Amino acid sequence: MKIVFMGSSDFGIAAFKELIKHHTIIGVVSTPAKPQGRGLKVVESPITVFAEENGIGPILKPDDLKSPDFLNALKDLDADLFVVVAFRILPKSVFSIPHFGTVNIHASILPKYRGPAPIQRAIEAGEKETGVTIFKIDEGIDTGEILLQKSIPIQSEETTPDLFEKLSIAGAEMLVKAIDNLGKGKVSFIPQEHGKSSKAPKLKKEEAHIDWLQSSLSIFNKIRAFKPFPGTYTVSGDKRLGIEWAEIVDETTEGNSGVIKKVNESYFDVQCNPGILRVLRVKPEGRKVMDVHDFLLGNRLVEGDMLK
Repeated sequence: MKIVFMGSSDFGIAAFKELIKHHTIIGVVSTPAKPQGRGLKVVESPITVFAEENGIGPILKPDDLKSPDFLNALKDLDADLFVVVAFRILPKSVFSIPHFGTVNIHASILPKYRGPAPIQRAIEAGEKETGVTIFKIDEGIDTGEILLQKSIPIQSEETTPDLFEKLSIAGAEMLVKAIDNLGKGKVSFIPQEHGKSSKAPKLKKEEAHIDWLQSSLSIFNKIRAFKPFPGTYTVSGDKRLGIEWAEIVDETTEGNSGVIKKVNESYFDVQCNPGILRVLRVKPEGRKVMDVHDFLLGNRLVEGDMLK
Protein backbone atom coordinates (compact mmCIF):
# COMPACT_ATOMS: atom_id res chain seq x y z
CA MET A 1 0.00 0.00 0.00
CA LYS A 2 1.22 3.52 -0.81
CA ILE A 3 1.33 5.54 2.41
CA VAL A 4 2.01 9.12 3.44
CA PHE A 5 3.28 9.22 7.04
CA MET A 6 2.41 12.23 9.21
CA GLY A 7 4.03 12.85 12.59
CA SER A 8 6.40 15.00 14.60
CA SER A 9 7.46 13.25 17.83
CA ASP A 10 9.62 10.30 18.87
CA PHE A 11 6.45 8.32 19.55
CA GLY A 12 6.01 7.81 15.81
CA ILE A 13 9.48 6.40 15.08
CA ALA A 14 8.61 2.77 15.92
CA ALA A 15 5.55 2.91 13.65
CA PHE A 16 7.56 4.55 10.87
CA LYS A 17 10.17 1.76 11.05
CA GLU A 18 7.52 -0.97 10.87
CA LEU A 19 5.72 0.63 7.95
CA ILE A 20 8.93 0.78 5.93
CA LYS A 21 9.23 -3.01 6.24
CA HIS A 22 5.75 -3.73 4.92
CA HIS A 23 4.60 -0.83 2.75
CA THR A 24 5.80 1.92 0.43
CA ILE A 25 6.19 5.33 2.10
CA ILE A 26 5.72 7.82 -0.73
CA GLY A 27 5.84 10.98 1.37
CA VAL A 28 6.22 12.43 4.85
CA VAL A 29 4.45 15.33 6.54
CA SER A 30 5.93 16.87 9.68
CA THR A 31 6.18 20.17 11.51
CA PRO A 32 8.54 22.98 10.46
CA ALA A 33 11.91 23.18 12.25
CA LYS A 34 11.71 25.12 15.54
CA PRO A 35 14.18 26.90 17.85
CA GLN A 36 14.82 24.77 20.94
CA GLY A 37 16.89 24.84 24.12
CA ARG A 38 18.70 27.73 25.76
CA GLY A 39 20.62 28.51 22.60
CA LEU A 40 17.41 28.45 20.53
CA LYS A 41 19.09 26.27 17.92
CA VAL A 42 16.73 25.46 15.05
CA VAL A 43 15.93 21.74 15.24
CA GLU A 44 14.00 19.47 12.89
CA SER A 45 11.35 17.10 14.26
CA PRO A 46 12.42 13.51 15.03
CA ILE A 47 10.23 12.31 12.15
CA THR A 48 11.92 14.67 9.67
CA VAL A 49 15.36 13.56 10.88
CA PHE A 50 14.44 9.88 10.57
CA ALA A 51 13.02 10.36 7.06
CA GLU A 52 16.13 12.24 5.91
CA GLU A 53 18.46 9.61 7.37
CA ASN A 54 16.58 6.88 5.51
CA GLY A 55 16.21 8.76 2.23
CA ILE A 56 12.42 8.92 2.41
CA GLY A 57 10.62 11.81 0.80
CA PRO A 58 9.33 14.17 -0.25
CA ILE A 59 9.10 15.75 3.21
CA LEU A 60 6.40 18.39 3.49
CA LYS A 61 6.49 20.80 6.45
CA PRO A 62 3.50 23.10 6.05
CA ASP A 63 2.74 26.02 8.33
CA ASP A 64 -0.88 25.91 7.17
CA LEU A 65 -2.53 22.51 6.68
CA LYS A 66 -5.29 24.12 4.62
CA SER A 67 -3.04 25.93 2.13
CA PRO A 68 -3.84 25.11 -1.53
CA ASP A 69 -0.17 24.39 -2.30
CA PHE A 70 0.04 21.81 0.49
CA LEU A 71 -3.27 20.17 -0.43
CA ASN A 72 -2.26 19.95 -4.09
CA ALA A 73 1.10 18.43 -3.14
CA LEU A 74 -0.66 15.77 -1.07
CA LYS A 75 -3.11 14.95 -3.87
CA ASP A 76 -0.27 14.66 -6.38
CA LEU A 77 1.33 11.92 -4.25
CA ASP A 78 -1.74 9.74 -4.95
CA ALA A 79 -1.51 7.81 -1.67
CA ASP A 80 -3.80 4.93 -0.76
CA LEU A 81 -3.69 5.86 2.93
CA PHE A 82 -2.46 8.55 5.30
CA VAL A 83 -1.04 7.39 8.65
CA VAL A 84 -0.89 9.87 11.53
CA VAL A 85 1.09 9.38 14.75
CA ALA A 86 1.39 12.23 17.28
CA PHE A 87 0.76 15.08 14.87
CA ARG A 88 -1.54 18.06 14.49
CA ILE A 89 -5.33 18.06 14.15
CA LEU A 90 -6.06 17.49 10.47
CA PRO A 91 -8.80 19.32 8.59
CA LYS A 92 -11.26 17.26 6.54
CA SER A 93 -9.68 18.63 3.36
CA VAL A 94 -6.57 16.62 4.32
CA PHE A 95 -7.78 13.43 6.01
CA SER A 96 -10.37 12.70 3.33
CA ILE A 97 -7.90 12.72 0.39
CA PRO A 98 -6.81 9.03 0.22
CA HIS A 99 -9.05 6.19 -0.95
CA PHE A 100 -8.72 4.41 2.42
CA GLY A 101 -8.86 7.64 4.43
CA THR A 102 -6.53 8.43 7.33
CA VAL A 103 -5.74 6.28 10.36
CA ASN A 104 -4.14 7.24 13.63
CA ILE A 105 -2.42 5.55 16.58
CA HIS A 106 -3.67 6.80 19.93
CA ALA A 107 -1.99 5.79 23.19
CA SER A 108 -5.09 4.83 25.16
CA ILE A 109 -8.13 2.60 24.95
CA LEU A 110 -10.48 5.06 23.32
CA PRO A 111 -12.82 6.67 24.15
CA LYS A 112 -10.83 7.08 27.39
CA TYR A 113 -8.16 9.78 27.48
CA ARG A 114 -8.84 11.64 24.26
CA GLY A 115 -6.33 14.43 23.69
CA PRO A 116 -2.59 15.11 23.53
CA ALA A 117 -1.42 13.58 26.85
CA PRO A 118 -3.07 10.15 27.25
CA ILE A 119 0.00 8.41 28.66
CA GLN A 120 0.68 11.03 31.33
CA ARG A 121 -2.95 11.42 32.35
CA ALA A 122 -3.48 7.66 32.69
CA ILE A 123 -0.48 7.35 35.05
CA GLU A 124 -1.49 10.48 36.96
CA ALA A 125 -4.96 9.00 37.52
CA GLY A 126 -3.45 5.80 38.91
CA GLU A 127 -4.77 3.59 36.11
CA LYS A 128 -3.66 -0.04 36.19
CA GLU A 129 -4.20 -0.51 32.47
CA THR A 130 -4.10 1.52 29.27
CA GLY A 131 -3.38 0.53 25.67
CA VAL A 132 -3.31 1.57 22.04
CA THR A 133 -6.11 2.25 19.59
CA ILE A 134 -5.91 2.35 15.80
CA PHE A 135 -8.79 4.45 14.53
CA LYS A 136 -9.98 6.26 11.44
CA ILE A 137 -9.74 10.03 11.73
CA ASP A 138 -12.90 12.10 11.46
CA GLU A 139 -13.69 15.74 12.26
CA GLY A 140 -13.63 15.25 16.03
CA ILE A 141 -10.63 14.94 18.36
CA ASP A 142 -9.87 11.21 18.70
CA THR A 143 -13.53 10.37 18.03
CA GLY A 144 -13.26 8.23 14.88
CA GLU A 145 -14.29 4.63 14.33
CA ILE A 146 -11.98 1.98 15.78
CA LEU A 147 -10.07 -0.57 13.69
CA LEU A 148 -8.08 -2.33 16.43
CA GLN A 149 -7.30 -2.00 20.13
CA LYS A 150 -4.86 -3.66 22.52
CA SER A 151 -4.72 -3.33 26.29
CA ILE A 152 -1.38 -2.87 28.09
CA PRO A 153 -0.90 -3.10 31.89
CA ILE A 154 0.67 -0.18 33.75
CA GLN A 155 3.18 -1.31 36.37
CA SER A 156 3.05 0.30 39.82
CA GLU A 157 6.33 2.23 39.42
CA GLU A 158 6.20 2.78 35.68
CA THR A 159 6.92 6.32 34.49
CA THR A 160 5.85 8.16 31.35
CA PRO A 161 9.09 7.35 29.45
CA ASP A 162 8.71 3.66 30.36
CA LEU A 163 5.12 3.46 29.17
CA PHE A 164 5.85 5.68 26.17
CA GLU A 165 8.29 3.09 24.84
CA LYS A 166 5.96 0.14 25.45
CA LEU A 167 3.00 1.80 23.78
CA SER A 168 4.99 3.06 20.79
CA ILE A 169 6.14 -0.51 20.04
CA ALA A 170 2.68 -2.00 20.59
CA GLY A 171 1.13 0.74 18.47
CA ALA A 172 3.52 0.04 15.61
CA GLU A 173 2.66 -3.66 15.62
CA MET A 174 -1.07 -2.98 15.77
CA LEU A 175 -0.84 -0.39 13.00
CA VAL A 176 0.71 -2.85 10.52
CA LYS A 177 -1.94 -5.42 11.37
CA ALA A 178 -4.75 -2.89 10.97
CA ILE A 179 -3.45 -1.70 7.59
CA ASP A 180 -3.13 -5.27 6.34
CA ASN A 181 -6.73 -5.95 7.37
CA LEU A 182 -7.83 -2.70 5.76
CA GLY A 183 -6.21 -3.62 2.46
CA LYS A 184 -7.83 -7.07 2.50
CA GLY A 185 -11.25 -5.66 3.36
CA LYS A 186 -11.30 -7.50 6.69
CA VAL A 187 -11.88 -4.47 8.93
CA SER A 188 -15.06 -3.94 10.93
CA PHE A 189 -15.18 -0.29 11.95
CA ILE A 190 -16.47 0.04 15.51
CA PRO A 191 -18.08 3.34 16.59
CA GLN A 192 -16.82 4.75 19.87
CA GLU A 193 -19.09 4.97 22.91
CA HIS A 194 -18.89 8.75 23.24
CA GLY A 195 -20.75 8.75 26.55
CA LYS A 196 -17.82 6.94 28.15
CA SER A 197 -15.16 9.37 26.91
CA SER A 198 -12.63 11.22 29.06
CA LYS A 199 -10.06 13.88 28.23
CA ALA A 200 -6.27 13.97 28.38
CA PRO A 201 -5.36 17.66 28.16
CA LYS A 202 -1.84 18.89 27.51
CA LEU A 203 0.36 19.17 30.60
CA LYS A 204 1.09 22.69 31.83
CA LYS A 205 4.14 23.94 33.72
CA GLU A 206 2.02 25.26 36.57
CA GLU A 207 0.80 21.71 37.29
CA ALA A 208 4.32 20.72 38.34
CA HIS A 209 4.00 22.26 41.83
CA ILE A 210 3.26 19.51 44.37
CA ASP A 211 0.24 20.03 46.60
CA TRP A 212 1.00 18.22 49.86
CA LEU A 213 -2.71 18.31 50.71
CA GLN A 214 -3.09 15.46 48.23
CA SER A 215 -2.60 11.82 49.20
CA SER A 216 0.81 10.16 49.06
CA LEU A 217 -0.50 7.90 46.28
CA SER A 218 -1.74 10.84 44.18
CA ILE A 219 1.56 12.69 44.56
CA PHE A 220 3.58 9.56 43.72
CA ASN A 221 1.50 9.02 40.58
CA LYS A 222 2.08 12.62 39.60
CA ILE A 223 5.86 12.24 39.98
CA ARG A 224 5.69 9.18 37.69
CA ALA A 225 3.43 10.87 35.16
CA PHE A 226 5.22 14.19 34.89
CA LYS A 227 8.60 12.75 33.88
CA PRO A 228 10.36 14.27 32.01
CA PHE A 229 8.04 17.28 31.49
CA PRO A 230 7.04 19.34 33.35
CA GLY A 231 8.56 17.49 36.29
CA THR A 232 7.40 17.99 39.88
CA TYR A 233 8.72 20.31 42.55
CA THR A 234 8.14 21.74 45.99
CA VAL A 235 9.52 24.80 47.76
CA SER A 236 12.00 24.39 50.60
CA GLY A 237 12.68 27.65 52.40
CA ASP A 238 12.60 30.09 49.51
CA LYS A 239 14.06 27.77 46.86
CA ARG A 240 12.53 25.41 44.35
CA LEU A 241 13.36 21.76 44.96
CA GLY A 242 12.55 19.29 42.20
CA ILE A 243 11.24 15.93 43.39
CA GLU A 244 12.72 13.40 40.98
CA TRP A 245 11.81 10.15 42.69
CA ALA A 246 10.08 8.94 45.83
CA GLU A 247 8.25 5.97 47.31
CA ILE A 248 5.11 5.57 49.36
CA VAL A 249 5.75 4.77 53.02
CA ASP A 250 2.16 5.03 54.20
CA GLU A 251 -1.23 5.74 52.59
CA THR A 252 -3.44 6.38 55.63
CA THR A 253 -1.63 8.43 58.29
CA GLU A 254 -2.94 11.98 58.62
CA GLY A 255 -1.06 15.03 59.85
CA ASN A 256 0.16 18.51 59.03
CA SER A 257 0.59 18.43 55.26
CA GLY A 258 4.04 19.32 53.89
CA VAL A 259 5.85 18.77 57.19
CA ILE A 260 9.06 16.73 57.11
CA LYS A 261 8.43 13.80 59.44
CA LYS A 262 11.83 12.14 59.30
CA VAL A 263 15.30 12.83 57.90
CA ASN A 264 17.75 10.02 57.16
CA GLU A 265 21.13 10.21 55.42
CA SER A 266 19.56 8.90 52.20
CA TYR A 267 15.94 10.14 52.31
CA PHE A 268 13.42 12.39 53.97
CA ASP A 269 9.74 11.66 54.65
CA VAL A 270 6.99 14.19 53.98
CA GLN A 271 3.46 14.22 55.42
CA CYS A 272 0.75 14.14 52.77
CA ASN A 273 -3.01 14.16 53.27
CA PRO A 274 -3.27 11.32 53.94
CA GLY A 275 -0.08 9.26 53.83
CA ILE A 276 3.68 9.74 53.92
CA LEU A 277 5.99 10.02 50.93
CA ARG A 278 9.70 9.17 51.13
CA VAL A 279 11.78 11.42 48.85
CA LEU A 280 14.86 9.69 47.38
CA ARG A 281 16.09 11.89 44.50
CA VAL A 282 15.89 15.65 44.08
CA LYS A 283 16.93 18.46 41.77
CA PRO A 284 17.94 21.59 43.68
CA GLU A 285 17.31 24.90 41.97
CA GLY A 286 20.00 25.55 39.36
CA ARG A 287 21.72 22.19 39.91
CA LYS A 288 21.68 18.64 38.56
CA VAL A 289 19.58 15.71 39.73
CA MET A 290 21.10 14.00 42.78
CA ASP A 291 20.36 11.46 45.49
CA VAL A 292 19.02 12.89 48.74
CA HIS A 293 22.24 11.70 50.41
CA ASP A 294 24.29 14.09 48.26
CA PHE A 295 21.74 16.88 48.67
CA LEU A 296 21.88 16.66 52.46
CA LEU A 297 25.67 16.97 52.47
CA GLY A 298 25.28 20.62 51.51
CA ASN A 299 21.74 21.43 52.66
CA ARG A 300 20.16 21.27 56.10
CA LEU A 301 16.76 19.66 56.52
CA VAL A 302 15.36 18.72 59.92
CA GLU A 303 12.18 17.14 61.22
CA GLY A 304 9.44 19.75 61.45
CA ASP A 305 10.59 21.77 58.43
CA MET A 306 7.73 22.71 56.11
CA LEU A 307 7.69 22.20 52.35
CA LYS A 308 5.34 24.38 50.39
